Amino acid sequence: MSWFAVFLALLVLIGLFGLVNYWGYRRVERAQQAWFRQVLGEGVELEDFLARSPYEYRPLKGSKAYGILDKRTGQEVHQAKTPEEAEAWIVLQTLAEEGRLPVRS
Repeated sequence: MSWFAVFLALLVLIGLFGLVNYWGYRRVERAQQAWFRQVLGEGVELEDFLARSPYEYRPLKGSKAYGILDKRTGQEVHQAKTPEEAEAWIVLQTLAEEGRLPVRS
């Protein structure tokens, strides 16, 4: 009977770790979305902004990373570990080129 209790305790522990991991992921995702709204301004959709940006990102072959390409030249200008990191880099770089970076208060 004790092996069953140990198995059940391990199962509950694994479930709790999964739940904590999920909550952490959701918190980071909400923070990213809030950051995009703050930087882009109200009414600007991230997808529309990325579509008109002079940069795009694609998965690198044989890697889990993403390459950021300049649409004007076709050259890779940066690498990012995640799609979210690539999108943030594109937003910041595009706003910097346009001279529209938000002022810190």
